[in-house]
Amino acid sequence: MRNYLIYLTSFVLILSCGETKKNGEISEEQLELQSDRDVEANISSDDLEKSMEQLGGMFNMGGDEESKDEGSPETNALKKLLEMSGSDSHGSQDLGSFGDMLKSDAILDLLEASGVSREEMQKLINNPDSLKLLAQEAMKNRELEPKNEPELKGKLSKEQLTSKNTPTGVSLEEAILIVQAESGPEATMAKLKTIDSLAGTNVMEKLDLTEAGYVLRDIERKNEEPPTVEETKKIEVLKKVTGQLHSVKEANSVLADLEKTENDINSGTLKASSRYQETIQYRKKIVKVFQKDFERKAKAAKDKFQKLNPDLYFGDEAGETYVGHLKKAVYLPLGELSFADAVVAYHHPLLLTQQVKNVLGEPDVLQGYDIEDITGIHSLGLGGTITVQFTDNALTDVNGPDLYIFEIGQIEPTDLEISKNGKEWIHVGKIDGGVAEVDISPFVKQGELFYYVRLTDLKMKSGLPGADVDAIAAIGAAMRLNLDSKVLFETGKSNLKPEGIIALKELAENIVVLKKGNVIVEGHTDDVGSAETNQKLSLARAKSVSAELKKLIPSSGFRWKEKGFGESQPMVENDTDENRAKNRRVDVLILPN
Repeated sequence: MRNYLIYLTSFVLILSCGETKKNGEISEEQLELQSDRDVEANISSDDLEKSMEQLGGMFNMGGDEESKDEGSPETNALKKLLEMSGSDSHGSQDLGSFGDMLKSDAILDLLEASGVSREEMQKLINNPDSLKLLAQEAMKNRELEPKNEPELKGKLSKEQLTSKNTPTGVSLEEAILIVQAESGPEATMAKLKTIDSLAGTNVMEKLDLTEAGYVLRDIERKNEEPPTVEETKKIEVLKKVTGQLHSVKEANSVLADLEKTENDINSGTLKASSRYQETIQYRKKIVKVFQKDFERKAKAAKDKFQKLNPDLYFGDEAGETYVGHLKKAVYLPLGELSFADAVVAYHHPLLLTQQVKNVLGEPDVLQGYDIEDITGIHSLGLGGTITVQFTDNALTDVNGPDLYIFEIGQIEPTDLEISKNGKEWIHVGKIDGGVAEVDISPFVKQGELFYYVRLTDLKMKSGLPGADVDAIAAIGAAMRLNLDSKVLFETGKSNLKPEGIIALKELAENIVVLKKGNVIVEGHTDDVGSAETNQKLSLARAKSVSAELKKLIPSSGFRWKEKGFGESQPMVENDTDENRAKNRRVDVLILPN
């Protein structure tokens, strides 16, 4: 439930952005600045109505496929709405007047979908307590609804629809089903007359087409085939996934899956209930809202980053923007490669470490309505610690923030340390105050690379005990690739083997995606032989690899440098043959220019 405050606050700011947009165009940079000040809610007025649909999706309101039972998530959402309006002393906030907001047809539609009649809403528009009264009305209507009975939006009662006390003995409901089976669910005057003819009444043709449409939809819904157990599970998953996307890439992927499912249903390849089909259509609309919003935020975040770091750009194919704390857009120049790759140490005070690997890779947290219904995170526990390693990239200092901790809920006080080798540590300090990004520049030298990050919870209680970490990403990033010397060279030699050249061709494909950068080729050996001999051999091997890569990557966007470290920088202790083999390697680092 703790995400409702975020969603509702975002809702308020969406509307204020919409009003600002009406008064004049706002640049992407201004949008980003406003997002930094608020909660990243930069949606234009053109998208307002769709954004409200998105908000409805967050609450599971406004969609035909949602259930409407007493005590349902929709009722809980309305309770939170009441808290926000100030009618409940617990958790209420002073967010100012909602009078202007209630002029929006989108809000009227949202509350109408929650059970408030439009006539009542119109009466309340100019009332300063409108939000509270409307929410109370919606709560009252929902609590009065019989369980497991579909809500009838039309003006006809259940008795009028089901009674067979008609001149023909056919109920209106039966007549509607007969007509729908022949010509579909849409309301037309011809269909209404046919329904009345079958039932021997004149009830339907007295309704306007909007009201008649509600009636026909009510009957269709009541008599439709219920979703299967498997479909019900899929619907629940879709509610979570489509309402909690983390990037443009993820939005595109989910949208592609929904469209494929829709095409399979339309082609007859996949048999689906009406409820499942409606779910697919409704969730597509929500994802499209996210997709458009994310694309706008991604552009603003990338532009801002590139202004700070004009030389740190590896190409559109590499960079990606992710949604962080309070919907903040975080641009990562290395995209997916930016995230921590391995957990090397951890401690939880209650030994709850089953989900420790959830901190690795891209953000993927999914949360339901209950705090227990959450996946994709690892809670450190009060005073708990975790140490992660970057293996295919490294943390380095750039202009602006260098590290981003993707944490859910509030940003709890957490102590941060970084290390080059996992042994000697630099204490960066405390992360708190709602800021998830860290600038390491006061603590490091320009060009230094760090491969380890250690987080320690500072024992501040919240919903889940301990900082709740979803992902850890290096904003200031360097790509790191390594090859086993056994693949590249014969023992004691520096000339590339044929299979070594093949391996470098594959390596070059990964490098060329970055478009430009400083390429540092490092040679390393084990501790067999003299230190002087090993240093010379490692440098010669680095130069052989560099020369071949230059042939494979002729781009002028890369600058090249070779280094030989000999046995001085082992990955692991040289205490077994297996470990010595790991230390005989060539590392290729691609750093920003």
